[in-house]
Amino acid sequence: MKQIICAVLFGLLCSNSAAIQADQSDVLRNDNGEIETKGVVQSGRLVNGIGVRIERYKFAVSLRYFNQYVCGASIITPSHALTSAFCATKYLHVNIYGSSASTISGGIEIPVVQIVVHPSYVGLTFGVPNFDVAVVIVPTNAFQGTNMAPIALQSTELPVESRCYLVGWGETNVISFASLTQLRYASMNIVSQSTCTRSWYGVPITSERICARYCFGVDACRSDIGSPLVCNGKLTGFVSITSNNCDGVRPAIFTKVAAPSIRSFIRNQTGI
Repeated sequence: MKQIICAVLFGLLCSNSAAIQADQSDVLRNDNGEIETKGVVQSGRLVNGIGVRIERYKFAVSLRYFNQYVCGASIITPSHALTSAFCATKYLHVNIYGSSASTISGGIEIPVVQIVVHPSYVGLTFGVPNFDVAVVIVPTNAFQGTNMAPIALQSTELPVESRCYLVGWGETNVISFASLTQLRYASMNIVSQSTCTRSWYGVPITSERICARYCFGVDACRSDIGSPLVCNGKLTGFVSITSNNCDGVRPAIFTKVAAPSIRSFIRNQTGI
């Protein structure tokens, strides 16, 4: 009976949240006025997200490598962005593309002056990168253009089941890896460290990490690496690692902005 009740409650939660997620004034609609609900995938991609415009997510920018989207990032000061150390070390000589919900048109390409990776970043440990954070430095006040603005950083612990959202770019199909160029939005809920650890079969979910997931197959995917998780209007984390299937069965793992070791690194590099 408990299992049945839980299943019903979970279904109601998903249904209610789907309505909330669909009730966004800036979602994209097709020619029939219907909300687009194509998925986003693995590789840092947003599965089953909703297309949105940049005006409400001015902090969202992308890293480009040889004019191709590779990772997400977030503006945190007029001259700094935050992303995954994995992206920063895998792709050298990147630029930042901002001011547009598209990764291929309507935006502004900004040169990168320097990328500083957390000194304790050691790459993959048990499949999960430790201290997976990097600060991207651009020319002074380069992020003060149209449709670009910093997002405040999360400073408090969030209770389990806190409602958050993820925005990012990526691919729409985990099988064909079809390219996705449109910024997408998906609701996600914070899950406990213990639940996240069990879901990842013992992978250590340390204090530098925070996990979130949602129903209806909503998930982050590999190309969403570096993409922002926002709770209560503040940057709470960014995608660090996701499951291979990007099906929402396992929570996505995010670098936790409020973790002392992460927050002090950001402060030392940016002054905020």
